[in-house]
Amino acid sequence: MDRPLHTSLAALCCAALAACAGPGAPPRPPQAVQAETQQAEAARARVVPGKSTRADVRAALGKPIAVPFGSGYEVWVYRWGHAGHADSATELVILYSPDGVVKKSRVRPGDAAPG
Repeated sequence: MDRPLHTSLAALCCAALAACAGPGAPPRPPQAVQAETQQAEAARARVVPGKSTRADVRAALGKPIAVPFGSGYEVWVYRWGHAGHADSATELVILYSPDGVVKKSRVRPGDAAPG
C-alpha cells in the first residue's frame, strides 16, 4: 500500500474512533434499525462498483457527506436514523478511486436496543 493512501486511511480510522468516543444517541428498536438497513441496502443496489461515477451516485442518492483524500481517493457517506450520531446511524459508505468510479461500498447497520 502506498504511503499517502495508508496515511489517509489511518486518519479516517482515527476520525471514526473519535466519533464513537462521545455520548451517543440511545439505542433504537431493532425494527427501526432493520428498516433503515433495508433502505441503505436498496440505495447500495443502485451503486455499481467499477461502473458508477460520482455524478451517477449523486443523481441517484443525493448529496453525501464527502471525505476527500490527497491520494485522489474519496469516501462518501449516507446516513439513516440518528443521522447526527455517527455511532448509532445506519450508514452506506462508498469508496471512489482517483478516477471517480466506485471501487466498493458497504452498509453498516446502526445500533439497536437489545432485543
